[in-house]
Amino acid sequence: METSHLRLQGMSCASCARTIEELIQSVPGVIECNVNFGVEQATVKYNPRQTNFKTIQQAVIDAGYHAQPIQEIGTELEDGEKKARVTEEKEITRKLMVGSIISILLVIGMLPMMIGMKIPWIPAWLQNSWIQLVLVTPVMFWLGKTLLVGGWKAFKRHAADMNTLVALGTGVAYLYSLFATIFPQVLESQGIQAAVYYEVASVVITLVLLGRLLENRAKGQTSEAIRKLMGLEAKTAKVIRNGREIDIPIQ
Repeated sequence: METSHLRLQGMSCASCARTIEELIQSVPGVIECNVNFGVEQATVKYNPRQTNFKTIQQAVIDAGYHAQPIQEIGTELEDGEKKARVTEEKEITRKLMVGSIISILLVIGMLPMMIGMKIPWIPAWLQNSWIQLVLVTPVMFWLGKTLLVGGWKAFKRHAADMNTLVALGTGVAYLYSLFATIFPQVLESQGIQAAVYYEVASVVITLVLLGRLLENRAKGQTSEAIRKLMGLEAKTAKVIRNGREIDIPIQ
């Protein structure tokens, strides 16, 4: 048996970790696989006569994730990983700011319908469903792109994860509201009020982005702490051979 350690990228929740475990364990020749979501690593034990690392790596990549052997990660690649995490955090922060502004506007615009009374200080244009459609569309397809793509990948694997739940919920709210905006007379002819729920899709996606920002920071701190602990590991051992004390590498 051989054991390999993989650095994983692209996981968004604990369900992703379970999915990767199941995918790797389904590869013929793999005996055991354990995925740690917190530090984004996987430990795989396999029979080298039946499979190899490239096959295992390709199984992870085909599922929409990324994997590379940890032994190939030196200081330069670790620095690159840290920069990538910082870049991702900045991107999420920028999206979160946009989503927050749009969500606040949409919620304010929907207040009269929510409480059932007119609020004079809320402009009429903010209550217009077409304006709300224009505001929410970039939230759905720019801010929520990773959620929609993740949900689609899970669907193709005949599985479900957090992305599936968010994509399904926000997608239904968006599509129903779109129908109510374009064809209000169809609903009204059936005695149904042509209400829209654009603010629901926007608020949910924005809150998920907030969660991912906090999660990204937590994982970064965890990885940094583990690296510091690994740095405390002894590099040499003092051994007595033939009556002489010598220093040899730990390896």
